[in-house]
Amino acid sequence: MITNKDLNNEYSLFARNIKLNREKLKMTQEELAEKADISISYIKQIERGKDYKNLSLTIMLKLSKALNTSIRDLFNKKSL
Repeated sequence: MITNKDLNNEYSLFARNIKLNREKLKMTQEELAEKADISISYIKQIERGKDYKNLSLTIMLKLSKALNTSIRDLFNKKSL
């Protein structure tokens, strides 16, 4: 059974990896938003770890493509 704590932990890891991958590519939040076709406010929300319930597979795919990585790597503890 997946608990809310499990979901929060996975989302925190995802949010951290989004930011780390973006910084590794020397990309601003604005650049990532544009490349992924997502609003800047949503990128900021994701990186702050807010409201993971709205995160869809489509958004994860857009972010992984914009960051040149896989969705799996965005949930990997050793992503970088």
